[in-house]
This record gives sequence, C-alpha cells and structure tokens, in this order.
Amino acid sequence: MPRLRFLAMGTGRRGRFKRLLKIVVAVVTFCLFLFCVAFPILVHYSPALQRYLVFRHTSLAGFLFFSMAEDLSKPEDYNLKGTRNFYLQSEDDVSVGVWHILPESLMFLAPDVESEERIKWFENSLTKGKPIFLYLHGNRLSRSAYYRVELYRLLRSMDFHVVTLDYRGFGDSTKVDPTEEGVLSDVKAVFTYLKAKAGQTPILVYGHSLGTGIACHAVADLCQVGSCPKGLLLQSPFNNLFSEIKVHSFGKMLAFLPYYDWSILKPLRESGIMFENEKHIGNIPIPVWILHAQDDGVVPISLGMELYSAAMRSRPKMAAEVRFFDFEEQHGYGHNYIHKSGNLPMIIREFVKISKYAK
Repeated sequence: MPRLRFLAMGTGRRGRFKRLLKIVVAVVTFCLFLFCVAFPILVHYSPALQRYLVFRHTSLAGFLFFSMAEDLSKPEDYNLKGTRNFYLQSEDDVSVGVWHILPESLMFLAPDVESEERIKWFENSLTKGKPIFLYLHGNRLSRSAYYRVELYRLLRSMDFHVVTLDYRGFGDSTKVDPTEEGVLSDVKAVFTYLKAKAGQTPILVYGHSLGTGIACHAVADLCQVGSCPKGLLLQSPFNNLFSEIKVHSFGKMLAFLPYYDWSILKPLRESGIMFENEKHIGNIPIPVWILHAQDDGVVPISLGMELYSAAMRSRPKMAAEVRFFDFEEQHGYGHNYIHKSGNLPMIIREFVKISKYAK
C-alpha cells in the first residue's frame, strides 16, 4: 500500500509538471507570435504606430488611449526663473509650446507679471547681442525633461539665450501625430520668429539625438533659401534613421526576421520619415561641431563618426570647419549627460566665437 501511494504521488507530480510545461510553452509561443509576427505586421500597416516608434511623443498608455497635456506654463516650477512660456502657430491648426530662457545677466531684470510690457521686454532682449541657442530635443518627454533643463541652465550660466520648443504631439503643443515634415514646420516657425526679433544677434542651433535629424534637415532647408543660422551643434547624432534603427536594441531584436525590411523600414521610407543627416549635412556651409560620448548606448559613437565622415566628403570646399569631439567612456556621460563634462563650456565658447565670425 505505501508503495502504491508513493507511485501515485510520483505520477501526480509528473502530471502537474507536464501541465506546467505545456502552459509555459504556450505562453512563450504566444509571445513569440506577438513579437515576431503580429507586431511587425501591425507596424507595416499602421502609420500611427510607425510614427510613435520614432518619436515616442507620448507614453504608451497615452498612445493607446489618451494623454493629458503637461502643464509647462510656469517654467519657474522647473527651476527656470527669468523664462517666458509662449505659443507660436506653426500651421493653421498647430501651435507649439516655447520657452525663452534669459541669459544669466538678464534673468533678474525681466518684469515678473505677465503683460504686454513683459512680452516686449523679452523680445527686445533678443536684440542685445548675446548669442541665442535654438535647442531641438530628441524623442520622448518634453522640453521640461530634467537633463534638458540642466543643459539650459549651463547655457544660461554662460550668458546665452536658450529658446526651446516642443514639436507637435509633444508636451503642451497641439496633440497631432508628428511627422518629419511636420516637426520641420514647427522648427522653422520658431526660427522665423527669432530671426525677425533678434536683429543682428547670432542664432545657433543645438540638436540632440533625434533632434540632430530635425536640426540637419531644417538648417539645410534654411541655408538653401539664404536664411542660415550662424552655427550647428550636434550632440549624439546619427548618419541616418535606418542605421540608427538597425543598431538600436529594439531593432536588433527584430533584425533576424526575413521580412524585417518590409515590416519596419519600408513603411518609414514610404511615409517620408528618414532623417537623412548624411545627405542634408552636405548642404550646410556653416560651422558644424559634433559631440558624442564613447559609451552612448542609444546612438553608438560609430554613427556620429559616420556623419562626420559624410560631412568631410560632401560639404563644399569653402564651407566652415567641421569638428568632432568624443567624450571618454570612463566619465559615463552616455546618451544624455555630456552637459556634465567640465570641458563642454570651453568647447561651446569656442564654437560660438568661431560661428559668430564665420562667413
């Protein structure tokens, strides 16, 4: 009898193990189906999902359901005293949220109460000769992301104006899906505003990550119509969007699929989202300086070097100098924290000096 009970107990354990194994195999098979079959097909046939994967302009919950607009109307809540929040019309149905962050020498002089006088004071401050950085952020989050605010504060401490915006779909800008042409329109609207208000004050463009793709395309377009900024600073840039997708951790997980190009890359090409930095940089004659950390795990430094090589090959012989600065891995700056480098202020001051006097 005891032996029979033991055998029955052993049989019961094996039965439970087999059932558990079947459940695990079923779950793994289902997940592989979702990731390797359903998801690529969904990307191919969903332009909205394609745009979301590139721009990440809202949370996944916001993309699937709805997102609440972030309150960015009080920059002082982000430790940015002496900053004006305002909105510009990019197109008839699109407005973009903008912050104008004053240089340190002016930040305590601006009127505190929102009024016509305050608006005119801020706009008039742009004519005082202190260089203006138009900052174009990367994907995810808004102009208030803490590492972005840290960079604004660094540039402010060097006595520069900083003007930054949220493209359509980001932050408190109009909730429409971003596209390459759409975000270009947003940036050009802000640049046109600055150009009209700044007089002879130099305007420089600073792009980070995906913002380097927006910056290169926008600046190339502006230069072709004779409205170049004075310089272009690129932090963690890539040579083109498709190279970045292929080396990104998410892209690597799907790259083995025989229909990878059909499902992921081809739809982006057809929708016009390409951010071909290596193509556009050939049409940018102004100073271009590139900053890249050796330990960047989002946009590998090899892609920044590819862009540098493309610039050296394709720009006109009379174009201003291109420079590449790499930051050693031991510092741990990664993708977002080059602003922590003690050498960055010196690099930026030299960049501004050269850009101001470049022809």
